[in-house]
Amino acid sequence: MNATKTSAPKTAFELGIGQGISLPEEQRADTSNWTLPPFNRWSFQRVQQFTRTVRVPRAEAPSALEENHRDLSDITFRDSTSKQSTVDKMLAGSYTDGFLVLHKGKILTEQYFNGMDRSTLHLIMSCSKSVTSAVAGIYIEAGVLDPATQLTHYLPELVDSGMAGATLQQALDMQVGVKFDEDYDNLDGDWRHCEVATGWREPTTGYDGPRDQLSYAQTLTEQVAEHGTVFHYQSILTDVIGCCLERASGKGFAELVAEHIWTPMGAEQDLVSIIDSAGTMVFEGGFNICLRDFARFGYLISQDGRYQGQQLVPKAWLQECRNPNDRLLEAFAASDYAEVLPSGAYHNQWWVRNPEEGITMALGIHGQMLYIDCERELVVAKLSSQPEQANIAMAMDQMLAFEAIAESVA
Repeated sequence: MNATKTSAPKTAFELGIGQGISLPEEQRADTSNWTLPPFNRWSFQRVQQFTRTVRVPRAEAPSALEENHRDLSDITFRDSTSKQSTVDKMLAGSYTDGFLVLHKGKILTEQYFNGMDRSTLHLIMSCSKSVTSAVAGIYIEAGVLDPATQLTHYLPELVDSGMAGATLQQALDMQVGVKFDEDYDNLDGDWRHCEVATGWREPTTGYDGPRDQLSYAQTLTEQVAEHGTVFHYQSILTDVIGCCLERASGKGFAELVAEHIWTPMGAEQDLVSIIDSAGTMVFEGGFNICLRDFARFGYLISQDGRYQGQQLVPKAWLQECRNPNDRLLEAFAASDYAEVLPSGAYHNQWWVRNPEEGITMALGIHGQMLYIDCERELVVAKLSSQPEQANIAMAMDQMLAFEAIAESVA
């Protein structure tokens, strides 16, 4: 089902953005501007044209998704400014590329915008962290990884870094005291340098710094807080978790995610990931998937890791992810994110929207969101190309709209 609204932001086609010598230079998406607005309206659906990538192949026999379509467009809610709004208005105003709602495994609505369709792969940004978490949980349950073990046990290369002494669990919970600036308003922040090392961005002329994520992690030598005491969101920690997982298992992550999730889940399209110069997948934000597979993954999580009769992700791990303890709640409440998620938490690479009801989310900058309400068996998947990395009002409006949908279908 396709949908367009005259009040919606301009599409990539309307903006005239793309590639080719016939386009004026100022309208061309290239390796220097593909992550920036307005070019991301076009490039988030074509990431493999701008970076090194690796493919995780789709399943030979994709799993079926039943359909039970309902019109959700007029469901109302109070937005972040307390004004009355509707799901339709939220979608039109938040640079939506794809939107899908699953209830009890059946599609209630599936909508595509901005030239996207069912087969399109879209960048999911930091929602990739939660996919990484699912695979890590499998190997923690199997005893291959130990959350209480220090990162340097798996990666001795980090012994002189600001991560020395931190445990895998502290990395999973973003409570490592290493100095790493992820303020997206700071264009000279650590996150920008990390983008070069992980393959997102071409280095500037004369650059002689790290070209892979593990080498970059070794350059973070300053520790600014005691490990395990504060919540500080740092994407490099997910890359370190992924490297620990590969080192402990002896396998590349592409093989791991294919074996444990992508194939048995019945994915209908490949997963494509950005890779660094060492060929390592960018665990913290480099995954590209289609909308239906995004929803399939969410449904797998909502069913305690069980999909079509197979236990793919350990039930105990997922229950742990959505049940943060008091220490995690206190650390989150003292962070800058408490304003966005009052009474929320962050645990094992998942955002916990409502600990009492076990509502979890995978979130990515520029508007990527996977909302999972296990109690109501509701999954909402939204892919976007918002101009700002973090627009708090848009993020809140999306969550409020999803909660209104949850109430409607309960």
